[in-house]
Amino acid sequence: ARFGKQHFSVESGRDDAFVWPSIVRVGDEARALAMQRVGTEGSSGISSPRRYLWDETPALQDWRFSQIHGKTQREPLATAFPLMNLMNDDGQPLFRLPYEERLPVFSPQYSRSTLMTHMLCEILAQALGQINSVATRLRLGFPASPRQLRTLILTLPSAMPKQEREIFRQRMFEALALVWKAMGWHPQDEDFTTPKQREKSVVPVPEIQMEWDEASCGQLVWLYNEAISHYAGRTESFFNALARPDRQPEPGVVPGRALRVASIDIGGGTTDMAIVHYQLDDGVGANVKITPHLLFREGFKVAGDDLLLDIIQRCVLPSLQTALQRAGVTDAAALLATLFGDSGRIDTQAILRQQTALQLFMPLGHAVLSAWEQSDINDPFAGLHATFGDLLIRRPTSNVMNYIQQAIDHALPSGSPTFDIFNVPLQIQFSQLQESLLAGQFTLTTPLHAVCEAISHYHCDILLVTGRPTCLPGVQALIRHLQPVPVNRIVWMDKYQVHEWYPFSQQGRIGNPKSTAAVGAMLCSLALDLRLPRFNFKAADIGAYSTVRYLGVLDNTVNTLRDENIWYHEIDLDKPGATLDARLHFPLRGNVTLGFRQLANSRWPATPLYCLSINSAELAKTIAGDGVLNVRLKLRGSSKDSAPESFILSDAWLQDGTPVAADALTLKLNTLADRRHSGSHYWIDSGSVYLK
Repeated sequence: ARFGKQHFSVESGRDDAFVWPSIVRVGDEARALAMQRVGTEGSSGISSPRRYLWDETPALQDWRFSQIHGKTQREPLATAFPLMNLMNDDGQPLFRLPYEERLPVFSPQYSRSTLMTHMLCEILAQALGQINSVATRLRLGFPASPRQLRTLILTLPSAMPKQEREIFRQRMFEALALVWKAMGWHPQDEDFTTPKQREKSVVPVPEIQMEWDEASCGQLVWLYNEAISHYAGRTESFFNALARPDRQPEPGVVPGRALRVASIDIGGGTTDMAIVHYQLDDGVGANVKITPHLLFREGFKVAGDDLLLDIIQRCVLPSLQTALQRAGVTDAAALLATLFGDSGRIDTQAILRQQTALQLFMPLGHAVLSAWEQSDINDPFAGLHATFGDLLIRRPTSNVMNYIQQAIDHALPSGSPTFDIFNVPLQIQFSQLQESLLAGQFTLTTPLHAVCEAISHYHCDILLVTGRPTCLPGVQALIRHLQPVPVNRIVWMDKYQVHEWYPFSQQGRIGNPKSTAAVGAMLCSLALDLRLPRFNFKAADIGAYSTVRYLGVLDNTVNTLRDENIWYHEIDLDKPGATLDARLHFPLRGNVTLGFRQLANSRWPATPLYCLSINSAELAKTIAGDGVLNVRLKLRGSSKDSAPESFILSDAWLQDGTPVAADALTLKLNTLADRRHSGSHYWIDSGSVYLK
């Protein structure tokens, strides 16, 4: 970041007054940089580093800083003081490496997993800046006292497997170390691993808390607001009023002293669900404690961004294809596949394709979704009738327009008038979109069917629905149609009224539904320290657990794990000393994607977890012929005192008993191996929006 000339900093008596311990930008700032980028060398960002926690392979091309007002289109390499002296080319912190390998950044080929470290550095720097800003200190009192971070709370999606959770924890720890070292608060070359080493810091190092998932935290916001604001702290009356009369209480449980709450959280990248049973102890009045018990949690990596892709593929691209055909393009489908399909290459065209998705298709898709969200649900003829140009707030850059226009001009018959993409008409009936969603033609339908089925099975008292996509009339209609609880027991959190205690309230309502996860995490932390007056909550009992129960080979066409493809059953990655059955081995006839599901139900959606690939060309030829490879897996890190961390290859052999070398096969974590994506890039990052 450029805050001014360095000699102004020196005049203040500090040579580091303008130091910013981060090289990335997030949120709206990052979106603006991506939307106006003019360079075509290498990548300058990704949609979400959480999608790529599994990818620790160095990038093939150097990362670049996105420049909006640069004098040339050649963008500078993504290196800047002070972080360039604290990590290597791959993005690994130098303090973790042996002394002889501690080389600073020369070619920024950071792995996409380490971009999570960079993002957390930026968020951490912003948090430090905010709590110590003049305005904050004046508003909260004691303006002369500097503030320090005491605790960092990270809420996790239910869909995040244990393997990714551990990588996330490591990235947060690395970000903390890098920021502290960049600010000069910890010796640059000293290790940061143990509490004793962290005590060398001039500024105390905050504790990291990562035990709570987003769906459970959202529930606590509702629970606290109802108990304190609507029932004046009378928790017994609150539970008694909302308990379903048609659900039989469990043996030994007094009717009206338990509440079963489910929540569905549809974000941008994951759809999460949690079902929690809240039990009151035998206290009375305000002296009563709520004990939560997590009954079921599940998450799927299908959410708002996939809904956006569906809108682009069902509405925007067909309109463009029809306009091209009317203009005289003989094979419009082939042209769109060339421009916006998945070529699998990494070149200038791939970068232009990604910029086209960011600057043209995503703004059009968001405009459609925004109009659908604001439409009158009682009007059967409600729709959107506009041109591409009407819906675009900002026109794409000249590079993107040239990329599209040159290909279209080449495909048009000679003598044809110039094709104007901004005049392409977009005619959409929202009732047809809703019918398609209810009929299962959107990818979001399958996970919503699954979570609603589970909620219905548990006979929940209340269902909380949160996340921006849940504001869409079609999504609300689908949830009401599935009716996991009676409709009057569904709480839509975007319209939910909160009182003045809620930090992000907008005119008495939650406003941004994603803020419930952060506020819920704050309430959990305060409850642990008994700092919530008139509300006693046992927050320590809500902990994440692994949802990997059945592991096997996923189908190539859809993310399903059929019973005959399951390798291992009843896996428990939370049990110390857990092992896999060493007698089991499985035939392999090519590269496969291994995935998991939680339930013994072949209809339950599965999630990709690993890619098992063959590295040896000689072994590949053998298998391509008549050979069959047998493989066996085992768990790593399992001991009497600790639960296993991940799966690894145990051994492999051919059908004639010939052992296969360990380096001939690779079992690599990959949670993005999906038919809608290239297996290594999400559609926002590849720009591949056209599927044949």
